[in-house]
Order: sequence, then structure tokens, then C-alpha cells
Amino acid sequence: MIAAMTGMLLLVALLPALSSTPTLQLTLVAKGMAFYLEDDLNTPNPTIDVKAGQRVRIVVKNQDRGLVHDLAVPVVRALTKDLTWNQTGKVTSTAPKTPGTYEYFCQPHKLMMKGTIRVY
Repeated sequence: MIAAMTGMLLLVALLPALSSTPTLQLTLVAKGMAFYLEDDLNTPNPTIDVKAGQRVRIVVKNQDRGLVHDLAVPVVRALTKDLTWNQTGKVTSTAPKTPGTYEYFCQPHKLMMKGTIRVY
């Protein structure tokens, strides 16, 4: 009985690793009052494409000296801590299972620092 329960617990623990959809990992850089993908510092507040139900990890790097930023993704109730210059934070969550467009933003600077997550 104990061996069966241990096996079940191990299987449950391994399920995320066995998923056919890998975790999407990306880094957003906060600078110049906008978000940029780390590998594309020319496109402000980019649209992020995610598969429905996919695990997503977003790292945020604050490169705005003297400004505090965060990252909020309301649809999944994700929020980083407040980040001062040169600090990083992260959010990890599962994308909604319903395709659509959802917003992400910096709470203190929502008018300028906001983008879209497109779930397909």
C-alpha cells in the first residue's frame, strides 16, 4: 500500500515534466518606460504568443535607473515584486485554456508599459 502511494505521488510530481508542451521562458527588459524582449530591444511592449494551457515563465529585468517597475498579468493573477534599478523578478504560471488576448502591464506605469499576451 505504501509503495503504491509513493508511486502515485512520484507520478503526480513528474506530470509537469512529462507534458508535451514545454515551458515557454522569456525575459522582458523594462527600460525607457516600456517592456522589451531581451532578444529584441527595438520593439516596445511586444505581443507574446503562448499556447493555451502552456506553462510560461517571464523574467523581468529593470534597467530604468531611478524607477520602480513590476509586471502584472491579471488573467493568471501573477505579479512580480516591485523592482528597483538592476533588480530582476519573475512570474511563472499556466496560460489560460481559452484562446484570446490578455494584457500584461507595469502597475505604476500602466499607460505606457503594457502589452498583449495572445493565447492560441
